[in-house]
Amino acid sequence: MAGETTADAKSRGLFDDFGAFRTPTVEDFTSVLTHGLVVPDANVLLNLYRYTEQARGDLLRALGGLENRLWVPHQALVEFWRNREGTLSDARSSGTQAAAEMASHAEQAVRTLRTWANRVALPEDETDGLRTRLNEVFHGVQEMIVKVGEGEWQNITQDTSTDPVIAKLEPALAGRVGAPLSQEDYDKAIVEGMRRVDKSLPPGYMDRTKDGVGAAADYLVWEQILREAAQRQCDVLFVTADGKEDWWRKEQGFNRGPRPELTEELRTRGGGRLFMLTPNRFLEVAASALEFSLQEGSVEDIERIERIGTDEATHGGWTTGALQELFDRLTYEGYGDRVAVIKYAAEMDSVADSASIYDICKYPADRSLRGFTKPVTRLAGQLRDLKKVPESAVYVMKAKYDAGPGPASGFSVHPLLVPLINSLPDEDKQ
Repeated sequence: MAGETTADAKSRGLFDDFGAFRTPTVEDFTSVLTHGLVVPDANVLLNLYRYTEQARGDLLRALGGLENRLWVPHQALVEFWRNREGTLSDARSSGTQAAAEMASHAEQAVRTLRTWANRVALPEDETDGLRTRLNEVFHGVQEMIVKVGEGEWQNITQDTSTDPVIAKLEPALAGRVGAPLSQEDYDKAIVEGMRRVDKSLPPGYMDRTKDGVGAAADYLVWEQILREAAQRQCDVLFVTADGKEDWWRKEQGFNRGPRPELTEELRTRGGGRLFMLTPNRFLEVAASALEFSLQEGSVEDIERIERIGTDEATHGGWTTGALQELFDRLTYEGYGDRVAVIKYAAEMDSVADSASIYDICKYPADRSLRGFTKPVTRLAGQLRDLKKVPESAVYVMKAKYDAGPGPASGFSVHPLLVPLINSLPDEDKQ
């Protein structure tokens, strides 16, 4: 390092300037839980509406046991209240959605049975018997899904005066929520947040597709954490279900800890060490440090929700199942050529040029590509209406215009979908 003396160099050790690479010990986590600042992200609070009643109770018990070490940035609560009713609605409809999907699978199973029965000339009475047995099984599963869903959600409503989640959160967060930034500081933070997004600097740049200044929301949370940690001069444990690389240092696909840049920024701003945990790991660590018993299955339920959320966030709101259903619907309606183009674009770094599209689809040279994306957009919209992908899900395919108005030069798929598309099985090779 320029200007560094020999004495300075000899004073350094293995983890000096590289503290982010030190694996936290049980003692480290116990220390920050009992003497530091524990900060849950907005997604942790929102996911309380997605957990089972048992898992929700255990996580709320852990948060409540932190007492004055618990602190929530004002921006995290902005995100909580902005998204609470949408999250509640999505979670409440999950049982209905699952039941509807089960009905769709039942119809497909009956069609498959009928096709097979016709092919082997199975007698009609035997076919009817098999169809009846199939319908009974699917109907039984649907009834159980609806029963469990209704029991789980019967006490949770949009009414905050009767919401059991709010009833527990309100006393737990009393006096433990940060103040909003002044207008001047807020404006400066927005500018800095958008700069970081533009330069791919953590945190928040993975949210660059959000509208307006929404991409700066993570930085607002981070700036408020930095200020509170500097004031308390303590270590920080940030608990988040956000598994993206603009928060986490990833090694071979695994989250190993906070980004080194964030660790260093906290230190230079006057805080202590930075630790990060997902909600399920936080629950395990907190139960040990705060000495309370977890109910069986709570950690697994929280981990399941995290896994779903990580998949959706990583792939722009799409999951493997939703994307496969889109492809199936396109093929069923006779638009298998669109599926082929989407897969080709994913293999070609997200773009399929017009010449390749004519070749893949075997179109005559005088055919126009106008409206080529309409079936994809329409069917993706249907999946949004069915709540199989969120409203915020990224586009699947859109036209590219390299030379301004006129014929499309090609079509692209959203970059976040490329690894997901490439992971799907190639039906032509099966």
